Amino acid sequence: MESPSLPVTAKDWTSTSLHRVLCMQGGEGDVSYVNNSDCQALAITLCKPILISSLQSIKLFTSPIIRIADLGCATGSNTFDTVDTVVETLRQLFTTVYGGGSLEFEAFFCDLPSNDFNMLFRLLSEKQKVDSSKYFAGGVAGSFYDRLFPRGTIHVAVSLSALHWLSQIPEKVLEKGSRTWNKGRTWIEGAKKEVVDAYTEQSDKDLDDFLKCRKEEMVEGGVLFVLMGGRPSGSSSQFGDQDTRAKHPFTTTMEQAWQDLIDEGPFLAFALINLVRGFDR
Repeated sequence: MESPSLPVTAKDWTSTSLHRVLCMQGGEGDVSYVNNSDCQALAITLCKPILISSLQSIKLFTSPIIRIADLGCATGSNTFDTVDTVVETLRQLFTTVYGGGSLEFEAFFCDLPSNDFNMLFRLLSEKQKVDSSKYFAGGVAGSFYDRLFPRGTIHVAVSLSALHWLSQIPEKVLEKGSRTWNKGRTWIEGAKKEVVDAYTEQSDKDLDDFLKCRKEEMVEGGVLFVLMGGRPSGSSSQFGDQDTRAKHPFTTTMEQAWQDLIDEGPFLAFALINLVRGFDR
């Protein structure tokens, strides 16, 4: 996979260059996503009963092939567990309704081109050597804010702990000297209202684009299941409580690292494209 050349500037984080610089850490090292995604795994485990309940209402068995898409899959056991849950639930439902028969599954693992797909499919290959093969698999490189599939082809789409990542930095916060310039910060926590509003505007556009694309791609009667972080309506903070805020790396480690770069002299132009939506959104 192509790696971004340093220094990375804010210009590299526009929608046209985002795929070069934004991805979960690949490989299997100490800082890899594979070894640092327990929080996401817990969220997936907690929402599993809701996912299964949602799938119980599906009525798609006129098709001999069920197509599943994990949007923002990253790499590792989290995405495999999610797809396994969908496949096992639908296979059991098919058996209950029809008493058996032939039903095949095709799973698409979708993420930005910078994602470590090599690692993903190596781990999947190792997994399927132990488990009986449950589905055919393919990778789709692209942004889930764009169309990824032909019209009316996806029966089940899931996006778990991914939609808080925006498609780009709001251009307004990069305008030096403007009221929306997020000077001296890497994120919006604690930023002034104009900066938060700019991120919210970008978030609303992105979510609208996401839903419009899925509307085109989904089979009528299909299931779109989304899990994302939320915060209390009307709260300006990205966190539900002060304890979470104090421990979060975006407000501690990241800000300190940013300050160190400023203190040392020349530094990278950088901002996080992350927003936790309020429940009222």
